[in-house]
Amino acid sequence: MSDSKKIVHFTFWMNKIWQIGFVLSSISMINNMHQLATVTILVSVIASIYEMYHVSKKYHVKVVNQKDELYFAKDERDRDIALKVHSALISTFTLLIISLWLILSILWGMNSLSMTVTFYVLNGWVACAFIIPDIQYYVLWNKYDQQ
Repeated sequence: MSDSKKIVHFTFWMNKIWQIGFVLSSISMINNMHQLATVTILVSVIASIYEMYHVSKKYHVKVVNQKDELYFAKDERDRDIALKVHSALISTFTLLIISLWLILSILWGMNSLSMTVTFYVLNGWVACAFIIPDIQYYVLWNKYDQQ
C-alpha cells in the first residue's frame, strides 16, 4: 500500500470519528445532554489533533498551512487519482448544496414545523454532507488505485 493510500485510509477513519462526534454532540445539545455533548466534542477535537500529528510525523507531510491541496500525493499516479476523485466530488457537493436549498425552501414553506424538527432535519443534512463525500472519496480512491 502506497503512502498516499495509507494517508487516505487513515484520514478516512479519523474523519469518521470527529464527524460522528460532531453530529452526536449537536443532537446531545438539543436534547439537553450537555455532559455527553462535551465528551463527544472533546473526543472529536482530540481525534482531529491526533490525525494532524500522526500524518505529519509518520508520513512527513505538512497538514496545516498547506499550499498544495494534493499534499498527500507522492507521485504523478497519485496526483492523477486525486484529481479524478476531486472532480467526482465537485458534482456531489453541487447536489448537496441543491438539496440544502430544497430542504430550506420546504422548511420555510411549512411554518408549522417546530424548531426541534427543523434542527433534526438540518442536522441530518449536515451528517450526510460530512459522511457521503468522505465515503465517496475513499471508495473512488480505492477504485482508481486498482486500475
